[in-house]
Amino acid sequence: MFEVGRRYRITTADHDGTGYSSVTVAAWEAPLLKVERLGSYEIINTAAPQFVSGEPDDEAYRTAQTAAAKDIADSFSVKFLGRDG
Repeated sequence: MFEVGRRYRITTADHDGTGYSSVTVAAWEAPLLKVERLGSYEIINTAAPQFVSGEPDDEAYRTAQTAAAKDIADSFSVKFLGRDG
């Protein structure tokens, strides 16, 4: 699920609400995730109820997401609106 060396946006929730962190994965041995943030390391238990999600947070991921969204929009335009691109 996680790739060592890649940046992720981690979403967690607790009684105070939802929080977000941008971290770099140092190690991954399910369900434990060792991450580096601001020069220090921490362990996140991805099986804990406080862990909501971890999404890649790098340029390659954003580029892929943008391309996928464009493909969906183009497909919608052709199929439902009868347009050619």
